[in-house]
Amino acid sequence: MNFRMDEYLVASVMQCLREHCDGAIFDRETTLSELNLDSLDLLESLFELENHYGKTLSNAELASLATVEDLVKVFASSTI
Repeated sequence: MNFRMDEYLVASVMQCLREHCDGAIFDRETTLSELNLDSLDLLESLFELENHYGKTLSNAELASLATVEDLVKVFASSTI
């Protein structure tokens, strides 16, 4: 996928994750499992992002999420 990701979008997604992962240090290549989020924290993060960007993730999109970068790309596609 060729698009320039808006740094605001990246910062917004990462900030939302930070609020739920107890100060873990991570970057865009970090896997979601490395964040040590429990299932409720992950769902709350996704729900907040869906509400913020006005996009409901499909089951296929949810299944494709492995890294923070994947999460950013999913929401970036809704802002193009």
